[in-house]
Amino acid sequence: MKTYFELLAEMGYRSDEHYRYNAQEHTIYFHNGSEQHFRHMAHQPSDPDYNRFGSTEYTDAFVDEAPEVAERACQVLLSRLRYKHREYGITPEILYTGNPGESWVKYEFVMDSKGELIKLPPHRGCVLFTIMDNPDEELRESYTRTLNMLDDYDRARLLYGDWSARPNVDRPFAFAFDASTQVSDRAIHQSGMLTIVSIDFNVQPFCASLKHIWQDGDGWHNHTWAEISVDNGSIEEMANRIRSMVDVRMIEITGDAMGNNRRVKIKESDNANLFISLRHELKLHTSQIRVKSNPFHKQSRENFNFMLQNVDFCVHPSCTGTIRDLRTVEIDTDGKIIKTNRSKESELADFLDNERYAENVYFEKFRKLHGRK
Repeated sequence: MKTYFELLAEMGYRSDEHYRYNAQEHTIYFHNGSEQHFRHMAHQPSDPDYNRFGSTEYTDAFVDEAPEVAERACQVLLSRLRYKHREYGITPEILYTGNPGESWVKYEFVMDSKGELIKLPPHRGCVLFTIMDNPDEELRESYTRTLNMLDDYDRARLLYGDWSARPNVDRPFAFAFDASTQVSDRAIHQSGMLTIVSIDFNVQPFCASLKHIWQDGDGWHNHTWAEISVDNGSIEEMANRIRSMVDVRMIEITGDAMGNNRRVKIKESDNANLFISLRHELKLHTSQIRVKSNPFHKQSRENFNFMLQNVDFCVHPSCTGTIRDLRTVEIDTDGKIIKTNRSKESELADFLDNERYAENVYFEKFRKLHGRK
């Protein structure tokens, strides 16, 4: 907002003379009748479908730090771009900006899962630039000195604009994961097929992975086609998100058997554990909950990578949290997943945990057939 008002001043617009800003409404009213609306696009548990945009009509829109905004939020906003379009022959336009990194923006506009630049259709455009393209020479020099102090990964992203940059991982948990073949749009929701919803009961984020697991004449398949992340979430909010994506009659819930640790919000009147709370909220049958104790991380790693190497495993490109975890989560010298610092992306591991939980429950038969534990 501060930068926006500075730019208005540089363009010759003066407060009260050319526009009026209403701080309570977060809206600028220009004297010619135009309006600028500023909206927070962060996900809200009370509004999983972004209905707060539903009654609005805009001419065009701009989303700052789009990689940090949910793709669904941007899609809903795009659907609201219609004000005066017919009257003036206007085409809906929306601008996204952001830094390189693993996100839906990368896979929609910049680079595919194989690291190749995407050839965009005529209605889309992508402008890649770095600090060196900034016309302010003094800013270029000072900011470049700052960015040069970052580690190799962040320096590649933020100084050189490298969308293919990967953090260095010395001891990856998922060492058998191959993004070039296992990140694929083959992983899609198939109507009529059972959906496995693997849950990790953390507050920040409270997350789930949606997948299809099946066996046919071609062998075993494990496809993660969507993920859900609910910041500071509740059982009710997670249930709402699941309902909006799948037919709850065609799901099974799995996760860690220790999911009764009360780390997410549940109704005060419900004294059951978290899985039972979620089952009640979704009105599921008891047979739709499948959980078991997980092995130690070292054994879990062996089992998980054996699965990666021997089944048709793939993750949809939109599942950026899962892809990030599979690439970056590490183990220590004792084989334990490193999770001590949740401010570091490589130590979140929430979506990786979802994958581990599902493997532990649904590939037990597969392991036994191959003489594994």
